[in-house]
This record gives sequence, C-alpha cells and structure tokens, in this order.
Amino acid sequence: MNPINVPTIPVDEAIGRVTRFREKMIKSGAIPESNIPRAVLIPIDDLLAIIQKYTTVDDDGNVRSTLTGVRTYFAIKANDQDLPDEVTALVVAVDKEGNDLINTTAVGLGEGGDGSDIYDFTKPCPSECDPESPLFVP
Repeated sequence: MNPINVPTIPVDEAIGRVTRFREKMIKSGAIPESNIPRAVLIPIDDLLAIIQKYTTVDDDGNVRSTLTGVRTYFAIKANDQDLPDEVTALVVAVDKEGNDLINTTAVGLGEGGDGSDIYDFTKPCPSECDPESPLFVP
C-alpha cells in the first residue's frame, strides 16, 4: 500500500467523535435510535464516474479536472418502507471555486436521469455497516 498525505486522526479520537454524535442524536429524540446514521458507504466506482465526467485530456496528454472534490448532503427519505426516515447522503461534484455543480434547470419529478447532477448512490449504515469496526459504537 502506498502512503498518502491526507489528514488522519487517532482511533480513540475518532471513537470519541462518533460516540458524541450518537449520544447527541439519541438525546435529541429527533430520529428513532435504530435509524441514527452511523456511516454512509460511498461506492468508489460511483465516485470515479463523477471524476471521469469532469476530467478531460488536452492535446498534449495532460489530464485536467475541473473538480476539487465532492460534497455530501445528508437527507431523509420519506417513503422507504423498510426503514422509515432513512438518513442518506446525496453527492454533488464541487468545482475548484468550491461551488456545487448542480444543473438547476433540470427540475424533475423525482424520476432518475433528470440531469440534476445530484447523485443518490450512497448506502447508509445501519443497513450497510461493519459491526466489527471500532467506530461502530453502541
């Protein structure tokens, strides 16, 4: 595995942050405890597809991206029968100026493929979890 230069935090600090989040959510009573989000899985293939959409190769073979990253917005599905009030994350591409790349002229009626560039492919935990993870706190 190649080393990367991105910020990390110690495991015990991460556990503390996750624990504080869950405790505050439980105390608020806003969401049933069984539906409090623990994490959101973002499939790498979907992220790579977004990156590819905003990447070009110039005549000299230089790869250029107009993105600085992606942003996730937490959302609640109102009509999920299996898990009422399921918390998910909507993903949007972010340009180099920090702006969301959303096609606001593509106002659809909720059908997929309306061209909004707001992606709904995340898989939330509690349904997609690693219960053996040290971050899966009770």
